[in-house]
Amino acid sequence: MNNNPLVSIIVPMYNVEKYVGNCIESIQKQTYKNIEIILVDDGTPDNSGKIADSYMQNDDRIKVIHQKNAGVSTARNVGINAATGEYVCFVDGDDYVMEDYVQYLLNLAQEHDVDVAITTDMFSNFDSKQTSNECVKIYSGEKATEQILCYNIPIGVYCKLFKREFLGDSIRFIPEIFIGEGFNFNTTAFQNANAVAVGNRKIYYYRRDNPTSATTKFSDKKWINGIWAIEVIKQNFIITSEALENAWKYAYWRTHTDAYDVMVLAGAEKKHPEMYRNYLKVIRRQALIALKVPVSKQNKIRALIMMICPRLIPWAMVMRRKKYNADVTND
Repeated sequence: MNNNPLVSIIVPMYNVEKYVGNCIESIQKQTYKNIEIILVDDGTPDNSGKIADSYMQNDDRIKVIHQKNAGVSTARNVGINAATGEYVCFVDGDDYVMEDYVQYLLNLAQEHDVDVAITTDMFSNFDSKQTSNECVKIYSGEKATEQILCYNIPIGVYCKLFKREFLGDSIRFIPEIFIGEGFNFNTTAFQNANAVAVGNRKIYYYRRDNPTSATTKFSDKKWINGIWAIEVIKQNFIITSEALENAWKYAYWRTHTDAYDVMVLAGAEKKHPEMYRNYLKVIRRQALIALKVPVSKQNKIRALIMMICPRLIPWAMVMRRKKYNADVTND
């Protein structure tokens, strides 16, 4: 085993000029130094690409790739194909990472000889304290897939490290998917993995206040894509079992609730009445799936609330946004 493997960190960039400098600097400050930083300018109309070029001038670990806009999935695939590291991981351009981001995930991967290493917890605007009780679990590919479909593992590709050889030429992001693209990538990777090491130390800051994010604005085009993305996960199942079937049903229901929440928060119900009615139908008729799968107690309660009075959840989200302003503590 190589005790000092090169780790490739892939950052897709589109309209993140306000945040990308902080993102790049957080990666540069990693305690683990043998890294390459691949910044993919996905035809961004702002100055993100120029900012990336300026950092490249002073750090030979940085590579910048400029391309015509092709979407986040293609941008990440370009990054994977350009990577020369033994391992690859991903950071979104509007987020940032703690100094031990790479070291923590690499230790998990090497100590347990797994294809994928992840952490389940992260900092955000609403969660600013470090994990108090750290633990590590080793999941089979099926177990890890069930856990991510039940939202016990973050669905995005952040907080995760993959062996590049394991990804090969086949495990890639689906270019046509731009909402839920990480969810699809992860479920495919997990099902193919020899095992997945799961920690819970917070090493990543996930920004929830970017006004251009798909989770803060409602777009009918994006959420049609998001629902389709969940259907694609089912179509591409490698492992078939009752556990995964039920977990997928929960993920399908949960995606509809997420779309509903964003729609209500944006006040877009009257603009998209048919979508609104369809979301409500799925939310109310399929909520009890949450009682059949290994989701948290909080998510079981959430499902019952959504079935009875769905508007309570977006209202609670507004109250939470008003309350919290995260100041991260990594100790």
